[in-house]
Amino acid sequence: MRRRFQIWMILIWAAGTVGYNEQTFRAAVYEHAPLPPNRTIVVSRQDALQYMKGNLEAYKLVAEEAQRQTVDIIVFPEDGITYMGHTRKSIRPYLEVIPDPKHEVWNPCLEPDRYPDTEVQRTLSCLARNNSLYLVANMGDYQTCQADDNCPPDGHYQFNTDVVYDSNGTLIAKYHKINLFFEFMFDPSPTKEAVSFETPFGTFGVFTCFDILFRNPVVVLMKERGVSNIAFPTAWMDTAPFLAAIQFHSAVAAGFGINFLAANIHNPKYRFQGSGIYSPVGAKTYYYNNSITGQENGGKLLVSDLQILRKNSLASFYSSKTDMPKYSEEPGSGNDVFQAETFGDLFNYVPLTKSSGDVRVCHNRLCCTASYSSRDNFTELFALGAFDGLHTKEGTYYIQVCGIVRCKTQQKSSCGAGSRVSNTYFTKLALSGNFKTPFIFPEILLYGEDIYHLAPPNQWSYSAGLLEARTGLERPLLSFSLFSRDYDYDLMASSSNDQTMSVFACCLLLMINLLIS
Repeated sequence: MRRRFQIWMILIWAAGTVGYNEQTFRAAVYEHAPLPPNRTIVVSRQDALQYMKGNLEAYKLVAEEAQRQTVDIIVFPEDGITYMGHTRKSIRPYLEVIPDPKHEVWNPCLEPDRYPDTEVQRTLSCLARNNSLYLVANMGDYQTCQADDNCPPDGHYQFNTDVVYDSNGTLIAKYHKINLFFEFMFDPSPTKEAVSFETPFGTFGVFTCFDILFRNPVVVLMKERGVSNIAFPTAWMDTAPFLAAIQFHSAVAAGFGINFLAANIHNPKYRFQGSGIYSPVGAKTYYYNNSITGQENGGKLLVSDLQILRKNSLASFYSSKTDMPKYSEEPGSGNDVFQAETFGDLFNYVPLTKSSGDVRVCHNRLCCTASYSSRDNFTELFALGAFDGLHTKEGTYYIQVCGIVRCKTQQKSSCGAGSRVSNTYFTKLALSGNFKTPFIFPEILLYGEDIYHLAPPNQWSYSAGLLEARTGLERPLLSFSLFSRDYDYDLMASSSNDQTMSVFACCLLLMINLLIS
């Protein structure tokens, strides 16, 4: 009986895939504002379910609204059901055993009693089925592992997990987060397997938050599987001046030439905010709000149509070259070069001293050039920065960055701190660099109404390492940058870095728990 059911489910999916002839699909992401549970004690399973029920009830209302708007796929945020900051023991009652959809077909909504203690999975499956949409959510997976040589001392794995249900409610994919960000309650995926899934409107990859900065799973999905869409549950804390959520996630969509569905949690007190639906040419819609008021405590459902993409633009990365003049390795060639710490990295900067001009600055192998003009004479300090090196703060990865930034104060030492306000309008901007990597992500972050904004797609263009705003930008500028990753140089991390990170990680975990309690 079960075998016939499995075959029937596969045939239904295949028929839907073959018959889908639309040019666009409708996507949704939900920025959710979960309330923190008690993470100082180990609660019962029933108490954990009672807490998660509140978040799932919010998901239910959102999924029903998405169905009314004929959404095809919806993405919910990381930690949206269980919250963050748990210990390994305190999160245990919130976890469920999630079966592997590669080995069996299961529809929790239709077969709720196949596995015990799977209430969260049943709810998510029914939300997908009852609202006829693909659903991506984040939860915790519990897997026993006594026979595994890598098994933790307590005899089981705990994984930060994304689950994917098709529009019939069938579990079609699960992904174990590979690159954990000081999440000591979870284990990193021992298989380090990148995960993708098929829909009638394209192939999707799925990964979580910190994963976005690493070759696996990102480049594995793009290069080996040709993924053209990403579902991205995240709990992203804004980091100035180059890693604000809406800034970087939109840049990844543009850099890879993909559709990118980013769902963040909403806790602006600690800089967790910013969700969006991004296309290769810019944001289709995004949400950035410093408030925690309103019916959803500042949460928001975003809906937008996206062009169906059958391939990404990764292939063009390898054939494109930026037309850059050859410079010496001297940092500034006569400019007023200074250094400022920028998210733990010592950048070289040159100030923008005139209302228009051309500037350049170098750091190690990288030289950056910019051409600009502003509407008025500068009353705020702006600088062009360059960095080429191994980043080691809160993670270890090799980056090359060119960026014009609004300095926090008139002091040059503040240029790496990232300002949250600006009053300066630019009427022209162009930025390029002699990058040694093809993985370049164009970023533009603007200011207005006391919040971050993105530039509309018709105000900028990006091609082959050149970012331009030829006719200016409609809002004051915070940063205009090219952020790139050189994955081949990641292995430069030394054992001393690992030891330093271990000490730092313990301190950071304690700080996070104190902050979000």
